[in-house]
Amino acid sequence: LEAHAEPGQIIIGSDSHTPHAGAVGCVAFGVGTTAIFNSWITRDVRVTVPQTVKVVVRGRKPANVTAKDFMLEILRHPYVKNGHAIGKLVEYAGDAVEALSVDERATMTNMTAEVGGFTGYVAPDAKTVDYLVAARGMSRTDAERLVAGLTSDPDAEFCEVIEIDAGRIRPMIALPGDPGNGMAVSEATPPVRVDIAYAGSCTAGKREDMDMYARVLAEAAARGERVAPWVRFFIQCGSQDVKRYCEERGYLDVFRRVGATFLEPSCGACINAGPGVSRTREEVTISAINRNFPGRSGPGQLYLANPYTVAASALSGYVTEWEPTSP
Repeated sequence: LEAHAEPGQIIIGSDSHTPHAGAVGCVAFGVGTTAIFNSWITRDVRVTVPQTVKVVVRGRKPANVTAKDFMLEILRHPYVKNGHAIGKLVEYAGDAVEALSVDERATMTNMTAEVGGFTGYVAPDAKTVDYLVAARGMSRTDAERLVAGLTSDPDAEFCEVIEIDAGRIRPMIALPGDPGNGMAVSEATPPVRVDIAYAGSCTAGKREDMDMYARVLAEAAARGERVAPWVRFFIQCGSQDVKRYCEERGYLDVFRRVGATFLEPSCGACINAGPGVSRTREEVTISAINRNFPGRSGPGQLYLANPYTVAASALSGYVTEWEPTSP
């Protein structure tokens, strides 16, 4: 997404989270390594054109709700929970999606893998143009040409339309075992004690994710607070570009001041590798990654949450909903 994807492209990759690039209007999907190998020789990848599910998220979300919460809400929807979206293209639309940045849209298209979909797609718009100009150095004329016409026809038919009210969503967690085990953080009683907090992965290691971690942690640093003594808190960017962004914004110093451990960009605890992985069945992790299947990030209990919640939980030592001090 940061360096290659352009609106209108068809992109194949050997990872289930290849749909990440759908945030700028690509049809990006993962295939097996054998299909990738064959494509190098034949220039061909054969797929069945899927049906399309439309997910419409409308309204104004609360300030501490993110695209991750949209996805945890979608993942617990009966249509998705019961497997009806498997193999289908998921188009995310509605004014609440249009209000998201490209980074946040990428959280939704990325997690189409957890929906079980073929790929996820957000129709490109003026925000996509701004992203291509700022991140790629494209001319505005070239970027506008790329996005032109890449929206569904007004009379397009969908196999299912799911409607979500963003204003009713509250910060979510997914209970251990499945990303579809969603519930509001406020409903988690008694409070869940945390041993590890992990902020990173392709889903939550983007620039805007770092903005979220830094906002919570900068407020804590200003109050003289630090990560809870019993919590191991790891922050890992998704790329070197994001690391440079953090350096330029002074985030690495903020992370250090509160006692977080910064990790070099890489795949990490999300694939059960490196710091942030649990060591025992009893350990509890709060994480911004995309999935929490048993053993995904060690033998412990893994809760999913948005970046704000992960940072706030690292500070309090318990799964905690972040309350913004200002809009």
